[in-house]
Amino acid sequence: MQDLNTSKSVSYPLLSVHTLTADKYQWIIRPTLVFVVTRLIVFVAAYLAEVAIPTLSQEGYYHVNPNNVFLDVWARWDSGFYLSIVERGYFFEVGQQSSVAFFPLYPLLTGIFTPFVGSTLAAGVLVSNLALLIALIFLYLLTEFEFDRETATRTIFYIAAFPSAFFFSAVYTESTFLMFAVGTMYFARQKLWAWAAIFGMLTAASRIVGVMMFGIVGLEWLHTHGWTLTTIYRKEAWRNLVNGLKNDWANLSILFLIPLGLLSYMIFLNNNFGDPLAFSTIQSAWGREQVGPIMVIYRDLAAFFGGDLLRGEVWYHIPINLGAFFAVVFSLIAIWRRLGEHYALFCVLGIFIPVWSGSMSMVRYVLVLFPFFMMLGWWGKNTMLDRTLNITFSVFLGIFTAIFVNWIFIA
Repeated sequence: MQDLNTSKSVSYPLLSVHTLTADKYQWIIRPTLVFVVTRLIVFVAAYLAEVAIPTLSQEGYYHVNPNNVFLDVWARWDSGFYLSIVERGYFFEVGQQSSVAFFPLYPLLTGIFTPFVGSTLAAGVLVSNLALLIALIFLYLLTEFEFDRETATRTIFYIAAFPSAFFFSAVYTESTFLMFAVGTMYFARQKLWAWAAIFGMLTAASRIVGVMMFGIVGLEWLHTHGWTLTTIYRKEAWRNLVNGLKNDWANLSILFLIPLGLLSYMIFLNNNFGDPLAFSTIQSAWGREQVGPIMVIYRDLAAFFGGDLLRGEVWYHIPINLGAFFAVVFSLIAIWRRLGEHYALFCVLGIFIPVWSGSMSMVRYVLVLFPFFMMLGWWGKNTMLDRTLNITFSVFLGIFTAIFVNWIFIA
């Protein structure tokens, strides 16, 4: 594992404008190119899928803007909840799927942009794609800091071309969450604690798992002062911690802003619906039960192999979601050893919190686990692996996009 006690002395464009030489512009050129290429794939795939395949029009399969295919295809499934929050506010009905399950930051940003673009749908698509571009820039800078430029380039392409990466352009919160989560880690690694706290607070207002950034950034602060989980048995580590508390308590205090992203939403829910945990209470309406990952995996495998493969009567999304889950699980040791326990903890919580109640949508939850893609970028030094991932991801990105826009559940 790298020495996390030693901060690299690296100057980045976001922090030092005077370093913007021709070579330094790569921090924005490469993410922009990746953004353009991958968004071209998903927008073309979405358009062709909508016009070439008869779309579903039964009750429940809504079309927000049937007169504009390029926009309409990005409002599917949970998108309706986000759009309704912007237009009509939150609602909560016990035992029924309710909008309180969806955290407020993405709808808030969408609402801010709506007056400028003329419609809620257009604003949602704009926010998602703009957030993705910024997220790719942050992820490029963070990965270059931890590894090198070429690894950073591969990393941002892998995550933007991942088979479920069409969610980054849809009216979903994935792009917003990724932008603030990566930004939080980037600023924490730069020891810019105030910015890390602000971005962490916004991450916690994006999704329930966002509050874990409090612990992630806290671990980074501990690393800065010579305390890590691997040195917990050393007296020196504890002496370093005591000195850090004495000399750097102000920055540590700032980090307590992060949980406010979640707490503010809980206060809102309590004031309006009398249940500060309404976002959790309502999860049963989506068929989620807290049965644990072992039971979830067993149940899913039984359902998959209990189907008729020859007749096509199978739950095709089960191997997709479980495959994404185990891909992250098998990479955890490498993430811990190469990037540190705080990166690994981010991935652990990011997959085990949702899988405790079901594997449904796991391929979407994995999408925002950026340390996993950083490791893929590192392993992508192998030319054969790099080509395989590039081709496989790009092909399935187009296929999954077509499935999504035609109202077939993918995640």
